[in-house]
Amino acid sequence: MPGYIMAWDFGTSSVKATICTVKGELVSSAIAGYELYHPQPDWAEQNPKEWWAATTKSSKEALRAAKIKPDDVEAISISAQMAGLVPVDKNGEPLRPAIIWLDSRAHDQARKLAGNILSMLITFVRITGGAPGPKDVISKIVWLRENEPHVFEKAYKLLDAKDYLIYRCTGEYVTSWDCASVTWMFDSRKGRMRWSENICRKAGIPMEKLCDTVPSPTVVGELTAEAAKDLGLKKGTQVVCGCGDIPAATVGSGAVRENQVHAYIGTSSWVVAPVTKRKLSISYYIGSICSADPTKYILVAEQECSGVCYQWLKNNLGYRYMVEAEKEGVDVYNVMDRIAAEAEPGSRKLIFTPWMFGERCPLNDHTVRGGFINLSLIHEDRHVLRAILEGVAYHIKWMLEGVQKLIGQVPSINLIGGGAQSDVWCQILADITGKKIRQMKDPIEAGSRGAALTAAVGLGYYKSFDELEKVVPVRKEFEPNPENKEIYDELYPKFKLIYKKLKKMYRELNE
Repeated sequence: MPGYIMAWDFGTSSVKATICTVKGELVSSAIAGYELYHPQPDWAEQNPKEWWAATTKSSKEALRAAKIKPDDVEAISISAQMAGLVPVDKNGEPLRPAIIWLDSRAHDQARKLAGNILSMLITFVRITGGAPGPKDVISKIVWLRENEPHVFEKAYKLLDAKDYLIYRCTGEYVTSWDCASVTWMFDSRKGRMRWSENICRKAGIPMEKLCDTVPSPTVVGELTAEAAKDLGLKKGTQVVCGCGDIPAATVGSGAVRENQVHAYIGTSSWVVAPVTKRKLSISYYIGSICSADPTKYILVAEQECSGVCYQWLKNNLGYRYMVEAEKEGVDVYNVMDRIAAEAEPGSRKLIFTPWMFGERCPLNDHTVRGGFINLSLIHEDRHVLRAILEGVAYHIKWMLEGVQKLIGQVPSINLIGGGAQSDVWCQILADITGKKIRQMKDPIEAGSRGAALTAAVGLGYYKSFDELEKVVPVRKEFEPNPENKEIYDELYPKFKLIYKKLKKMYRELNE
């Protein structure tokens, strides 16, 4: 009888431990949080020991809730935030707080690394399939070497978040191809799949400080006695390498075949399509990274802030919504969605730009910021709420434009993440993009489901990742409303024009 898989979905604010079957069915889950620190502007850090404490707490709670024995857990698999930096010493002890994906302190280093266009194309794009920005690992490592040389010299290994968790589980320093590929130090050409000596030498990064690399479904070790005790599991439980959050979500979305598209709305957003050959759009800042499926890449367009914009409004201006939700015994976002649905499509021409912490695709600008454009006395809170949902959807359409230039038109989008729980948001996204939106079942569990299914492939329960397309069910489909689409088609070009008109001011304010 197949055992269970414990999947860790390791995000920006919390880790969710989930007990899954080998079919990706969810049995139980538990969440534990950790802090996000901003010690300086553009900095975003976390304490790796808080990660482990949250992981052990949630794992024990999930095991209890599932009412199964530790012996019933066949393997652990991980989906984790990517593009982080955790320097550790020879004992695996962190030498400083982790510099996470949201951190953009290394903009000067990124600019120097990329150099001129010709140098960037020859050095980075040809080898890695992309080029470094201020939030990418190679830029952060160079920043560390230049600004904290004592830490850099003492560092035995330079880890990502998932690598740190694997080390705590097994004592091994291993990373997956997908996480390695977003460092932009990894030669991801077919048949290569190894760290680039050329790039590491030019960046001044000793290759011995980097982890070994393997495909995501690989069993990388077994739980040590110490880790097993911390987690409440059996010593010797298999640990599968797993993958970053975007590749895991790709698997968990069910859009696993070539040129199928899924979108995610959570703290951040992305639009992703599996491809068999690396593709790139420099103008849209879209690149290909390695997939959890070792036979494919995934084309990724990423938005830094989406659902967190809605959360920001709730936390800072949403007291009334919280009170109303408590009275009704419902989630506060249900109240906000209901009010947003009362506003007419287009929000009376109020436009929200969701660029609240810099932006990647298609802007690649760490100075850009969010805001409401065309706000007037005729607007009410319903328009403000709806404008946030529409602003995120406008930006997703902008990313989708770049993706479709590379793979052609797509008929539908599989939608996952917390935002996919909102029927209002699903319909807005359908109306703005003009695509059928397929709201996947249990959309917030896509990362956990993807990690579990990746392990199931590695353990031999499926012959290929393509088989997983039929494993993930759809909850509901949303077709575009032609009348609403006409309104959004008028406003969308103005949304894009805002950046062009204001980018100089953003740089003056935020450099």
